[in-house]
Amino acid sequence: MIEAEKVSVRFKHGLGRRALTALDGLDFAVREGEFVALLGQNGAGKSTAMNCFLGLRRPTSGRIRVFGRAPVPGADVYSRIGFLPEEPHYHEYLTVEEAIDYYGRLSRAAGWRAQAAELMERLGLAEFRAMRVAKCSKGLKQKLGIVQCLLGDPALLLLDEPMRGLDPLAVLEFRTLLLERNRRGVTILMNSHLLSEVEMVASRAAILDRGRVVAQGRLSDLIATDESSYVVEVEPSEVFPDYFSPGARSPRGVEGALPSARFHDFLDFTRARGLKVFRCSLRTGTLEDAYLRALKPSPHA
Repeated sequence: MIEAEKVSVRFKHGLGRRALTALDGLDFAVREGEFVALLGQNGAGKSTAMNCFLGLRRPTSGRIRVFGRAPVPGADVYSRIGFLPEEPHYHEYLTVEEAIDYYGRLSRAAGWRAQAAELMERLGLAEFRAMRVAKCSKGLKQKLGIVQCLLGDPALLLLDEPMRGLDPLAVLEFRTLLLERNRRGVTILMNSHLLSEVEMVASRAAILDRGRVVAQGRLSDLIATDESSYVVEVEPSEVFPDYFSPGARSPRGVEGALPSARFHDFLDFTRARGLKVFRCSLRTGTLEDAYLRALKPSPHA
């Protein structure tokens, strides 16, 4: 669906100044039907990569294919792509409804009016349909952008920081909308700093640093499970075995860790003292752990 091969982008700053390298030999691909997250620090090249995939910026070198073709502005392939930029801007003299009507007409998609009405209701935008865009909050403008990028059921969604400015209920509904479309076969590429949200929706992630992919794979592979220890939540006790490392207090008791080899010994201990075990699981990492691990400087660098 998207292929980037050795893509570099360099920005010139003027005479005598060194060019800024935004992408440095980027190799990256998104297969049909995937939900991929592109992660990285500010300036890592995520938005530049997105603009290259859209044909909005030509690479200094390298090759890009979207739907098997080089992205050229104005090509008919764009009727199959929905895009939500990081900072969406609209004609501020229009009302919310007029703006959506404008983008719906541009899409020329059959049934876009009914689709727009449903999306506005689900995102809590319908009650603001008569409000001028100039008066809309950042969150309302973001919801407007979500509606316009989903109109026409595009086969490929490119989303640049799509959760910015959304309230928790809107985040939940938008997450549901994305998962529904992905289950129907829509391919999604999303840039985001909200790693907890990425864990809930993406099946694969690529981590960029200074314009290069430094780690990528399925989330289940990036987020490692540590089978050497368990995390437990147990009723408070004046005494615990020395192999149990108590941590933070919880509303129900104490959270702590213990070696896997002592798991059955700990159950025997709690049974003998009549202590309730509320939760017990293998220690698992998070996407944040994987992200920080990928970006951690090498000690030999």
